[in-house]
Amino acid sequence: MLEAISLGFLTGLVLSFGFGSVFFALIQNSIDYGYMAGVKISLGVIFGDLIMIVIAFLGTSFLPDIPHFATYSRVFGSLLLVGLGVAQFSNSKPPGKIQDFKLARFFYFFGKGFLLNVINPVNFISWMVVSATLKGYKYDIYDETAFFLTCIIIIFVMESAFAIFADRIKSRMNNLTIQRVKYFSGIVFIGIGMKLIYDIF
Repeated sequence: MLEAISLGFLTGLVLSFGFGSVFFALIQNSIDYGYMAGVKISLGVIFGDLIMIVIAFLGTSFLPDIPHFATYSRVFGSLLLVGLGVAQFSNSKPPGKIQDFKLARFFYFFGKGFLLNVINPVNFISWMVVSATLKGYKYDIYDETAFFLTCIIIIFVMESAFAIFADRIKSRMNNLTIQRVKYFSGIVFIGIGMKLIYDIF
């Protein structure tokens, strides 16, 4: 059990440093709206990870066979990323109603984290590789559960720490620097979205 937890800790630590669209969304939203926005994005990411872990662990045989589903989902994800990237070059904020209601605000950021996580095929492939590698250790169900739970907890803790750090340093950043962070995040979103579209076609 201790070995599984230690391995889960290291794996979660490595997966936390994936500098993709989720990371930049986490940093940019924490700077714009405070660290709690980043924590809510992290919760969405974790929820997406849990779904991908279940699929990777159980296999994909129980999923419905929808023709071209993977292609459609990747096209949707690509367009979403490009749209989020373009939005970074405007002064857009969450709609007023979202800011007024805590539950709506929670689902706004939670949904963003979830979508950014699940639409990136690299994340699912990563969990498939982790799951396949884990089978080589001949762990029982309790060890495997401890491994994945440790992974999830470490990812959440690390991403929340990134959010808090971004919120703390924003007081030392001027408006121009914050704007540049938004623009850089936008370029990353558009770049990843275009790469996904290129891979599809």
